[in-house]
Amino acid sequence: MSGISLQPFKNMGAMAGLFNVSSAGYTQGDAQDDPAVRLQLCSGVISDSVTTPLWGGVGVLECISAAGGVSGSTITKPTASNCNAFSVFNQAYHGITTPSSPVPQYLAGGSLHYYRIGSGARIPLPISSAVAGLATGTEPVGSDGFVWDLENQCIDVYSSSTSGNPKVNIRLINVSTSGNLTVSKDTDGNVVWDDSMPVGLFLI
Repeated sequence: MSGISLQPFKNMGAMAGLFNVSSAGYTQGDAQDDPAVRLQLCSGVISDSVTTPLWGGVGVLECISAAGGVSGSTITKPTASNCNAFSVFNQAYHGITTPSSPVPQYLAGGSLHYYRIGSGARIPLPISSAVAGLATGTEPVGSDGFVWDLENQCIDVYSSSTSGNPKVNIRLINVSTSGNLTVSKDTDGNVVWDDSMPVGLFLI
């Protein structure tokens, strides 16, 4: 065995960034840990009328299921006048992913996890540039007057030009303009992660 150099206790420097204690950015639909509201997480069944996939961090409409239903509320897409919950990725391990669409997706007939507006959950949601512009250092936390933009799938400020979207009673508490992961569709229709959009942390 001579000639073999064994150094079982050899030390080496740590890899760069291994012991970082802070990071920047949010992931859309990843509700923040909060023991006070974690039991408010709900699960419902996506209606057969929903013809396109859903994912975390989008506005949804929780509806009363037909009499005799035992699988929770029925989830549909929001309307121009009503959006009463936001979907999340939390504990939703059944999302479908593919090599071309790495974002977990949830289909009609399957379940979707969400928090109702009024639950007190803190959820990162994609925002418009107008909402990002509220991060001035002087705007009070809790500023309201927001809508869920049905076309662009993001939170926007309420105005005459956005009045055709459902108003949502939620409060903005933080804005992150970089280091985020949001969801978008590429030119082929695949659902992919995107790092170009600002994200707001909302108390819903």
